[in-house]
Amino acid sequence: METRKEILIIEDHDSLRLIMGRVLSKKYLVHTQKDGLDGIAWLRKGNMPDLILLDMSMPRINGVEFLSNIRSSGFYADIPVLAVSAEDDTSLVEQCRELGIIDFIKKPFNPNKLDEKINHIFQTIEFIE
Repeated sequence: METRKEILIIEDHDSLRLIMGRVLSKKYLVHTQKDGLDGIAWLRKGNMPDLILLDMSMPRINGVEFLSNIRSSGFYADIPVLAVSAEDDTSLVEQCRELGIIDFIKKPFNPNKLDEKINHIFQTIEFIE
């Protein structure tokens, strides 16, 4: 029996976090955190998701700070990250790419489109491995 892939959703808007969690939990084991600081704390408890779905604009620790933190860590540096943002700032996208995001999706998005991106990411990762 194949185990379900684990996804960590880090999103400060309760309603969006809930919707993404419900949609993705049909296929994946989903964990949610409300901001980057909580996401880092969750990871430091020994959790290791297969993918992080990361909102870029959050209080306390934003997406860029979160990415910088995990990319400098030996434990979490290789976790694929799908960045999510309402901003259409090309410099933000470029900064995220420099920090190693695997893909970027702009809010608002269709949940089916999100699911397609995640499927593609997991297929690509399995192909590389």
